[in-house]
Amino acid sequence: MNLRDQKRADYAWSIVMPTRWIDNDRYGHMNNAVYYSVFENAVMSYMEVENKLNPNTGSVRCFTVENGCQYHAAVRYPEVLECALRVARIGNSSVRYELGIFAQGQENVCATGFIADVFVDAQTERPTSIPKEFRDAFAPLMKVGSG
Repeated sequence: MNLRDQKRADYAWSIVMPTRWIDNDRYGHMNNAVYYSVFENAVMSYMEVENKLNPNTGSVRCFTVENGCQYHAAVRYPEVLECALRVARIGNSSVRYELGIFAQGQENVCATGFIADVFVDAQTERPTSIPKEFRDAFAPLMKVGSG
């Protein structure tokens, strides 16, 4: 399936986020860098707010090692966005999130992206196994739909 054809049903969870006037670039579209902030906010909201998990305290840390975004339709202030989230892969120490940004009430995706995170030991910063409580939180996000 082409990423442009992603629908909300292809994702397991979503969060609503308003755009801000400052998010626009000089062309009246949401600035490219803002998409990455939306993606990160969705992932962290899922972990910290929905599941009460903080990947930056305790014995592990979570480092982003790769990310990307493809733009399919313009987003601009004052649109309200829905950022949808799923997990494409869980490894021993890494997780790959896939995200879709939708204008609220619209079925067609405006942007698709991914984030690859590696869990590391807080002291050595070397990769470590993903703790069970994180694996349990990721399980409901496992890739759904035909994407």
